[in-house]
Amino acid sequence: MANSLHNLVTGIVTYVTEHGGYITKTKLLKLLYLFDVEFYRVHRKTFTGFEWKYFHLGPWTREFEVILGDLVATGMLEETVSAKSEYDTKFYRSSEHSDFTNLFQKYSDSATLKIVLDTWGESSTGEILDYVYFRTEPMEHGIRNEPLDFTKILAEPIVKYKKNTSGKTAKEIEAARRELEKRLAKSTKEQNAFNFTPPRYDEEFEQALEKLDGVG
Repeated sequence: MANSLHNLVTGIVTYVTEHGGYITKTKLLKLLYLFDVEFYRVHRKTFTGFEWKYFHLGPWTREFEVILGDLVATGMLEETVSAKSEYDTKFYRSSEHSDFTNLFQKYSDSATLKIVLDTWGESSTGEILDYVYFRTEPMEHGIRNEPLDFTKILAEPIVKYKKNTSGKTAKEIEAARRELEKRLAKSTKEQNAFNFTPPRYDEEFEQALEKLDGVG
């Protein structure tokens, strides 16, 4: 299973970067989570087998830290630091082309992962966090520092995400975003990573998320 997870991670990095997106630590972790959510929706188990918990910037798992470290150490992933000196963000690329399609026995599972990556691969970390926090069942019912309950996921046909049809009003979305800003500010303050002023949900907010990519 370890080799499968290594191939899954490098395959995701390859797919996203070859389709015009970028990969940071936080973004990669959340893409894995989103795939596990959709895989569980069909199979009632996650593909990765990770022990996901609600931590700081949402879904987190210790197993991911180990796998990412191994891939960088062996040269399968190339790690570069942001050229912006004020940021601590690390970006990842695969050292060679990696294809994840051979990891799955069913084409539908490979297609599910492609839907996730096609939908979110070119999105900003902020957009992904917004969706993860407020529109995935394990996080909607999650408790900070506790394991995420994937049994809350509804069993329904997998359809392509439509970001503009969440079912929430503009007022509800704005309130949810303000709550996310508060959580980000609180978690950052607790870790003493840097001085953080609650941002507007705009460019300043995106910059704050870049700083946090090394944490989540």
